[in-house]
Amino acid sequence: MKPVCQYVSIFTCVVAFSYSQLAFAEQSLDRVDNESLKQSLAPSDKEKSESANASDIFSNTEDRYSLLQKGQFTSTIDATYSYFESDPSVTLVLIENFRFLDVSADSERVISTTLGFDLGVSNNISVGFSLPFTAKYNEQQDLSVVGLGDVQASVRWQPRPTVGGEVTTLYFLSVSAPTGQSPYEITVGEELSTGQGFPSISFGSTFFKVFDPLIGYGSLSYTHNPVTDGFDQQRIFVTDEVNRLGTLREIQPGDSVSAVVGLSYAITYDFTLTLQYQHTIGGRTSLIWEDLSNTGSIIENETRSATFDSGVARITTSWKGDDGNFFNLNFSLPVTEGLPDVIIGISMPLFP
Repeated sequence: MKPVCQYVSIFTCVVAFSYSQLAFAEQSLDRVDNESLKQSLAPSDKEKSESANASDIFSNTEDRYSLLQKGQFTSTIDATYSYFESDPSVTLVLIENFRFLDVSADSERVISTTLGFDLGVSNNISVGFSLPFTAKYNEQQDLSVVGLGDVQASVRWQPRPTVGGEVTTLYFLSVSAPTGQSPYEITVGEELSTGQGFPSISFGSTFFKVFDPLIGYGSLSYTHNPVTDGFDQQRIFVTDEVNRLGTLREIQPGDSVSAVVGLSYAITYDFTLTLQYQHTIGGRTSLIWEDLSNTGSIIENETRSATFDSGVARITTSWKGDDGNFFNLNFSLPVTEGLPDVIIGISMPLFP
């Protein structure tokens, strides 16, 4: 029977990449730190006896938390490449019951790079900050953009230490600020966006349990997107099968609920394989826009998106070195419409 801390460490390394921003599930899951339990993984001197390992574990029972230790700081870099086979026409023309995810899908190729910084406030509380950068290229319209995405701040809390044979639960809260180029402020057909266009607040919990030699885990989260106004974007809307040029004034984004289930298998001390599925349900979003009638009066209209489901299956392979370095390679397979056809990602320490 391998030590519980060993499996928890490997699990934490793998799941970290799963909580990096998926651009389209809005985000709802907070990243568990990649370095959180690496200190309690198998000793760097692999010739240590099992009795010595047990002694190390039980002498540090008070430190058996899945988050960073007090004062510990880590930094990571996540990079994701996604590809859309075709550019959705809804990007240019908004029709009743359009899919909300398609509004920001304004390019075929997207490379997102996120710098993550985490600090242990105490042994069971940590804070994090994510700084994303996005590069997009639209082949059909020959448009490109490189810029800052939506930054995110988060806090994670583990109320109880990890106990062998029991489910470990962590809680998280994250806030995203619309620092990227909004898809509702660009010139449609001439510019591309790098952000979602409005702030969001997410909260939820992550839980896992060791089933020697496997680890089962899951996560539930809720994301609230507040109403955002003050826009002045010219866009084509379709009402009664008639194209109308309108001015977008306000967005009433729908909230979303997201769930993750996964299974992680520690093949060796250094190599782990993880299978995961993430599903998100998003509420309807309303766009409030103005239309100038023939009489010269301003008519306010509302165009609503359809409720959407987005599902992604993911395979992650993880390697951990004796010096604490790690490397995650991720392949994602969308199982619903509106998501990229190809998603590939990597994760590693920013400063080895």
